[in-house]
Amino acid sequence: MKKFFAILAVAALTLSAACTKIETVTPDQKISFKAANYVPQTRSGEVSFLNEFADATNAQFKSKAYMWGTGVDATGDNVTYQDFFGADGETIKWDGTEWAPTHDYYWPKFANSYINFLSWYDNNGAPVISRTGSTFKMEWKDRIIGTGDNIMYADPAWRFKQNNNPATYTAVDGVAQGVPTLFHHSLAQVEFRAYASKVEVTDLLTWTIKLTDLKLEVANKGTLTLTATEPTTGNNIQGTWDGTPAWVADATKGNIMPTTFNVTATDATADAAKVLANQVVLPQDLSSTNLTFKLDITTTYAAGQTNHEILDVTIPMGTAEGFNTAAWALNTKYVYTIKIEPAENRVLFDPAVEKAWEVVTVPEKVY
Repeated sequence: MKKFFAILAVAALTLSAACTKIETVTPDQKISFKAANYVPQTRSGEVSFLNEFADATNAQFKSKAYMWGTGVDATGDNVTYQDFFGADGETIKWDGTEWAPTHDYYWPKFANSYINFLSWYDNNGAPVISRTGSTFKMEWKDRIIGTGDNIMYADPAWRFKQNNNPATYTAVDGVAQGVPTLFHHSLAQVEFRAYASKVEVTDLLTWTIKLTDLKLEVANKGTLTLTATEPTTGNNIQGTWDGTPAWVADATKGNIMPTTFNVTATDATADAAKVLANQVVLPQDLSSTNLTFKLDITTTYAAGQTNHEILDVTIPMGTAEGFNTAAWALNTKYVYTIKIEPAENRVLFDPAVEKAWEVVTVPEKVY
């Protein structure tokens, strides 16, 4: 039975390089690897991939690998590549000790052979991956974004020949680093907070303020296309995708609608309560997007009077009169705060007519 001599060296750390321990290699021996979950000092702000999961035993991602088979075609035609992990790729899972593929793989023995790795995470779908010559494409087409979705893509890892990279990556605590798998969030997150300003009003006993019917009409379907071409020289290269990755949003829109929310009274922005927390959204233009909601206000006075009113509020997201957010960008979280001032010093009108029309009957006049 034919064996492929390669090892998955993709150890995923979100926004971080992986750490791989190399063991002595003998013919046909699997090369094991161990991904250390730490924040390297070489890249500011990198975070472990495991931080994405509440339960580390469920941490996993997908990877697709293309092996260049030496001697198959010296001209570099398409037939020189082989789907090393199969058409659908391989599942890579954290087992508590290391990132392990479903099956065992071994590095190719041939001097000119190497492997290209493309990795991603999508908890409710998958991209379509294709290749034309040495150009590779990863595409999420017409992907519908729902609550709780999480889509990440890793930078391509080009021309890897072994489970270390001594020319570029140095050892950490004596352990050589393996093929880097640097993940990026492809979606954006939004969070809305709200609070009512504390006010002192004579004879006022209580304010009860509810924020209801919050609606944010946004696109929830789009296409993300990533394209990159394999370098012609060098080995063990952590690559990047062409340009600045961006979603193309579909024209269809839907509403984000949290439930009714009691707004607390405070004078500190930091005390604002979360009306909508960590909502994933499709990155998109917001020039024509409005946030709408109702304020349901009940006021009770010491004398026993109770006033109740409902105010309709519209806040444009993309203008200076609103939140002034032109667009949501991928891998970015936006926190919006709504301050409600129920006792502003405004001139209010309560028009009334002294009494109803008084009807006067005029006696007949006979001529």
